[in-house]
Amino acid sequence: MVAHSCFPARSGVSSLARNAGKPNSACVLVLTIPNSTCQAITILNTTPSSESACRRCGACCLKGGPALHRADALLFDGPNALDLSLVVTLRAGEPAFDQVRGQVLPLESELLKLRGRDGSWTCALYDAEARACGLYQRRPEECRTLSCQDTSALAAMYEQDRLTRRDLLPKGHAVLAVLAEHEALVPVPRIAPLAKLLRAGGQEALDAESELSQIARADRAFRKSLEERAGIGSEYHDFFFGRGATALFSAAGLALRADARLGCRIQPDPLWRD
Repeated sequence: MVAHSCFPARSGVSSLARNAGKPNSACVLVLTIPNSTCQAITILNTTPSSESACRRCGACCLKGGPALHRADALLFDGPNALDLSLVVTLRAGEPAFDQVRGQVLPLESELLKLRGRDGSWTCALYDAEARACGLYQRRPEECRTLSCQDTSALAAMYEQDRLTRRDLLPKGHAVLAVLAEHEALVPVPRIAPLAKLLRAGGQEALDAESELSQIARADRAFRKSLEERAGIGSEYHDFFFGRGATALFSAAGLALRADARLGCRIQPDPLWRD
């Protein structure tokens, strides 16, 4: 389960732009750009309060980085551009905590968010010691909008104009075709139905396991190819491809384990409840 909004030099956007239009550039990209998900604060339409100033308690930052909107694209351009390794893509179909509705629902469309840090939910840009944001003057749109005393403004813009990978990558770039192929061969919406079939047992369970294994192998192959052929390290894979098969399967109640003979083995979590 994922909760959303509440994944080394200058901008990777600039580096990609220099390769835009080159036929084989998807295999020669050199990205120069600075895992995780977040728990969320449920957004409620509360009564406004006169105490509107931020108290710097850090609660919103500790509960996870924000989802990004198109206005935030500027954060990834220019001399002080954010690194794409700070961004994780949540793909359409992934279960995520909807802060407005207060429940876990499959995402209807792609969402980019700032990842957590050191295996925790905490936003990667939060300085816990100083209790401050490392990007406060240029902080993302959701962070600017949120007021703990009155979250109605954030609720109003919550699903509007969300940023996508296409917004950050050059139009027509060869890497977009790679991402489209990954979407086709690693289809998030298929994972939950296949997990149910696997838990049900019988021949359908065997077929489901076979398809899930194909998905896992395909995801691993894409990530390996991106690193070996394009020189894009694993720290950027959650931006380009979203969360890996291990995390996606876990969200559906499945454990993905290495297997010396089969390459991987998929097992249902016996404690899983739909």
